[in-house]
Amino acid sequence: MTELTNLPPLRIVAIGGGGGSAQVLLGTRPFFAERTAVIAVTDSGRSTGAARTIAAIPAPGDLRNLLATLAADPDAILPRLMQHRLRSPAVPLLDGMALGNLILGGLAQMEGDFAAAVELARQMVGCLEQIFPVATANTHLCAELIDGRIVKEEIAVRALGKPAIRRLFLDPPATAYPPALEAIMAADLVVLGPGSFYTSVLATLCFDGIVTALRKTPATIVFVCNTTTQPGQTDGMSIADHVTRLVDVLGPGVLDVALINNASGLHPAVVARYSAAGLTPLIVTEADRQAIRALGVEPLVRDLAEPDPGPRELWNKADTIRHDPQTLGLALWKIALDRRDQATG
Repeated sequence: MTELTNLPPLRIVAIGGGGGSAQVLLGTRPFFAERTAVIAVTDSGRSTGAARTIAAIPAPGDLRNLLATLAADPDAILPRLMQHRLRSPAVPLLDGMALGNLILGGLAQMEGDFAAAVELARQMVGCLEQIFPVATANTHLCAELIDGRIVKEEIAVRALGKPAIRRLFLDPPATAYPPALEAIMAADLVVLGPGSFYTSVLATLCFDGIVTALRKTPATIVFVCNTTTQPGQTDGMSIADHVTRLVDVLGPGVLDVALINNASGLHPAVVARYSAAGLTPLIVTEADRQAIRALGVEPLVRDLAEPDPGPRELWNKADTIRHDPQTLGLALWKIALDRRDQATG
């Protein structure tokens, strides 16, 4: 352990949504001295969408979830309060509202700045990670579908039963939050995902400056592939399809590693349960590996999934097979160490 403690501290940046970034940062706490999240702000779903309307702010939901999860004591009153959903059938706009969304809205109005609101909330819950919104602009995610139609706002981008997504864009266009870009440039490891592929991971890349920073940073860039397809977003896509689409956005030579869960040993009952909900477990094939290598990306397949917890009820979202934070953290730490060893000869 003496050699490890003498190494320069490692810095990691997790980019995407609140759930996947939480898994990355929880798992890497023992190994990375500086941990930063750059979080999507274009959600327009029920509770978050209502909070955006009420407070005229970017989407707070992913940030709220991450702050509560990474709190010094997630079971303390304030993190629990942030996650509490109001029961208000008499006021439909507030029924099901996560109270933390309104707290962030109130802080943003007090401070006159959304990023300052996030920072105050981070201090309030005692979160040791840096938490940045990808941008402070109140913009919406839109998509062009393969049939040429344009759909506007995130809830329509992820709607079920529509044609596949050709490309994403923001309306209006918006620039990334400068401290988020600085964190990417200073990182040793940048992690994209896991999380909603189009509406969290690729959505963050729509903000001006993010792709440029990823192309310029000396950091190793890792894509943590999801464990299943997502209805309305990645139906029918293989693991190689995910990586190909990401490389299309980033450009060649930017993505270094695709970290893939080994789903080959899933119990048939687990597969059947998720398939019934429209989610297909993503199982890597030799064709996937060859296609990913042909893109200049290293495919690493590991046992990354948490033990099956059985059916879970989530708020307005489909459940999925989650990554185990500790296993994921160890895998990312090893990638960072291996890449640093290669760089130093």
